[in-house]
Amino acid sequence: MLGNKAWLLSAVGSDFYGQSLLTQTNQSGVYVDKCLIVPGENTSSYLSLLDNTGEMLVAINDMNISNAITAEYLAQHREFIQRAKVIVADCNISEEALAWILDNAANVPVFVDPVSAWKCVKVRDRLNQIHTRKPNRLEAETLSGIALSGRDDVAKVAAWFHQHGLNRLVLSMGGDGVYYSDISGENGWSAPIKTNVINVTGAGDAMMAGLASCWVDGMPFAESVRFAQGCSSMALSCEYTNNPDLSIANVISLVENAECLN
Repeated sequence: MLGNKAWLLSAVGSDFYGQSLLTQTNQSGVYVDKCLIVPGENTSSYLSLLDNTGEMLVAINDMNISNAITAEYLAQHREFIQRAKVIVADCNISEEALAWILDNAANVPVFVDPVSAWKCVKVRDRLNQIHTRKPNRLEAETLSGIALSGRDDVAKVAAWFHQHGLNRLVLSMGGDGVYYSDISGENGWSAPIKTNVINVTGAGDAMMAGLASCWVDGMPFAESVRFAQGCSSMALSCEYTNNPDLSIANVISLVENAECLN
């Protein structure tokens, strides 16, 4: 959808939902031939309740099958993984699996999505092995131990991440926009895009996809962040978790014509 080839390494159950996910993911252009199908297991599920503005009130999930994504499974694909241009992982998988990825990525940059404040601590001690992290306010506070009371605190939080070896930080600050910071010193704010929010589920994933795609394409950091915000905005404005209209052309058009909130 964003013009780059992508492979999914994950685990699904031998049920209807697993087969449906593999089929739909493949139809969207993502290769799924390396996914693990676990006999007799249920595919992971996620249920959220949203309010009338599309904001999430509460969510529950069953991610037990993610335990099948082991270091042994990943090791079967070591050479393939090491030929990637970028690796995107999230903290739903075990600490052991995340450690294997970070220890065996060779020179491939690893982007890690925190998923939640509860799960993000799995790689707290491995920030020096991560290229890009995309936390929200609560996740950044949990990892750094620094309260984010407002815009004035973000530089301190970014400095903490870089002192612990993180290359790039992309910090979502809600209505204040996105603060981005590179270990080399580049940093700034990208204003929030005015969006008709229908469903918040999947917005963070879309943003991470945008960041990874822009890295592969060699786009400058600030432009990458803006493009990623456009991906997120498209996800927010769609009733589905993944907006079927997501494309480079549509994101660029949105970003160029969008109204900013501040």
